Amino acid sequence: MANELILEIGTEEIPALFLAESSSNLKKLTEDSFSKNSLPFSKVETFYTPRRLVVKVSGLLPKQEDKLIENFGPPKKIAYDENGNPSKAATGFAKSQGVEVKDLKIAKRDNGEFLSYKKKIKGTSTVKVLSGLLPEIIQSIHFRKSMKWGDSSLVFTRPIRWLMCVYNGKKLSFELEELKSDSKSFGHRFNAPKTFTVKDWKSYSSELKKRNVLLNQDDRKDFIESSVKALAKKLGGFTETDEELLETVTNLVEYPVIIHGSFEKRFLNLPPEVLISVMNKHQKYFPVYSKGNKLLPYFIFVCGTNVKDTKVVINGNERVLRARFTDAEFFWNEDLKHPLENNLTRLDSMVFLSQVGSYLEKTKRLEKLSDELGTACNIKSETAKNLVRAARLCKADLVSQMVFEFAELQGTIGKYYAIESGENKDVSAAIEEHYMPTGRDGSLPGSDTGALLSITDKIDNITSCFSVGLKPTGSADPYALRRQAIGIIQIILDKQLVINLNTIFENALALVSGKNNETQEEIISFIADRFKNLLIDEGFTNTVIDSVISTGFYNLIETQNKIKAVEKFSKQKEFEELAVTFKRVVNIAKDKPSAKLNTKLFKDSSEKNLYKTFSDINKKTEIYFKPGKITKDTDYIKALNLIKTLKKPVDDFFDSVMVMDKDEKIKNNRLALLSQIKELFFNISDFSKI
Repeated sequence: MANELILEIGTEEIPALFLAESSSNLKKLTEDSFSKNSLPFSKVETFYTPRRLVVKVSGLLPKQEDKLIENFGPPKKIAYDENGNPSKAATGFAKSQGVEVKDLKIAKRDNGEFLSYKKKIKGTSTVKVLSGLLPEIIQSIHFRKSMKWGDSSLVFTRPIRWLMCVYNGKKLSFELEELKSDSKSFGHRFNAPKTFTVKDWKSYSSELKKRNVLLNQDDRKDFIESSVKALAKKLGGFTETDEELLETVTNLVEYPVIIHGSFEKRFLNLPPEVLISVMNKHQKYFPVYSKGNKLLPYFIFVCGTNVKDTKVVINGNERVLRARFTDAEFFWNEDLKHPLENNLTRLDSMVFLSQVGSYLEKTKRLEKLSDELGTACNIKSETAKNLVRAARLCKADLVSQMVFEFAELQGTIGKYYAIESGENKDVSAAIEEHYMPTGRDGSLPGSDTGALLSITDKIDNITSCFSVGLKPTGSADPYALRRQAIGIIQIILDKQLVINLNTIFENALALVSGKNNETQEEIISFIADRFKNLLIDEGFTNTVIDSVISTGFYNLIETQNKIKAVEKFSKQKEFEELAVTFKRVVNIAKDKPSAKLNTKLFKDSSEKNLYKTFSDINKKTEIYFKPGKITKDTDYIKALNLIKTLKKPVDDFFDSVMVMDKDEKIKNNRLALLSQIKELFFNISDFSKI
């Protein structure tokens, strides 16, 4: 294809985790660099395998765009004398532009008239620009980790072994330290290691395919996914979609060969999560399930080399898997020799946080805090009992041999050990669920016991870290406190739990380090920020969220309901006028000392009318909301519609009296009335912020 550039950076195997990010980075670098250097193009595409990063640029014209540059000289008034003759300033500017004074023009600008000269700069050939630009682009690619090799000062994620660059069917030469670009590329490292000459994209991708390289990562992914599903079906089962695993194996191979192996049926007696973890996380295999969603004694894996005898490869992978499963079987049998509760004493030697203490101390805090949380949520006595029991056992599996070897099974293996130890289903399930959610979009605990234990554990984690100064900073959050705060919010909203965050964090801090009001305020603010971000993502208005949160943030269900109501209420036609009136109330009443209201000091009928209307509305709104409580009658929209009827009497009041009266008693009495009206609004929202 005409006006086509192909750049291939050939390397040692790049880690699978780096490929997609670095390819995206390369695409943006190319687009930005070409645009900045006036190189016209129509499209940039990037492709990758473990051994190469490739850029394809379509519609890349043979030279840069011509530029018309206008340079400005001295102001007209000093460029010419009163007779119209050019001054030294004018002749000096003309000389600097390489022209005569007569070639200069007068240009109008915002600050007056100036001498100017427009000159056309012809674009340089694309080949010449690229010979200097491409090395810069390559060296600017960002990787999570980079390295140097040999005596070179070049930095890249893995050693670069070759550079192939072709423009319009011809080799485009450039140098990157000791590396020189060529028009030759390589096929598969083992199956087709010889070079071949590249002329255009069609022949390049075709020749790579012949040489056992599927360049397009999307094609490799689709091929692997469809082939794995087809093979699983042939084995009488199916594979579950696992995007992370699929992405990983796609980035591990240049040419995928799909093979299956098997393992002894006796291993199916182990918990399925153990087998899946070994196959999926450790070996990058696809487990095979029966129609009843039970594991079958097969696994599917992706080989990166087209071998003659697949039996050798299969036997090797089966041998590795058998060893892993045998270890897991041994750990399982050893761990079951004693009840799960017996592990508790060993938690005393396992550090949770060096400044806070051991996991045994954490367990004791969880028992107390879960008991307090259960009481606050008014849960059933049986659930409360199960909650405290689950809190006692939830960390006991951390000292098991299974978790020591397979850390990702914490909680899950604890559930099985609890069942084997005779614990009931509610306790056992909560042990597994208390780590949920493991990500922003992760599954939430299904049981009430698991939900409350998850909140308890996350509250203790956040409180412990904040109390010793281990707070998230910028993008750094090594203890995943933001994720845990979001988890608390998601669970509370999912289960509609009426919890006073202020009280529960106060209790948690008391258990960790004693009372600390400043730390408590920081934590509540931290939770509020996460809550605000979640609601913004759901489409709520930033100012509406702030207006509600600023009046108090302790009960998430109450706060969320208020925000929903205010968001809806703010869409009413009368809202802006009401907001103006309320802002006036706030501006006058704020920061003023509170006085006791005395109705006998009312002088004007507008005062009496406002107080009567306010008193009536205040009583009526008590039906629709009670601060800190959610009842069947709670309805913030109805309350707001009542409150808005205060607008006219408030406006009449401002029109009829001077609030800041010379008489100190009358002034303070009027301020007291406005303060009470302000507090009525503040029970729901600070409208002055909208």
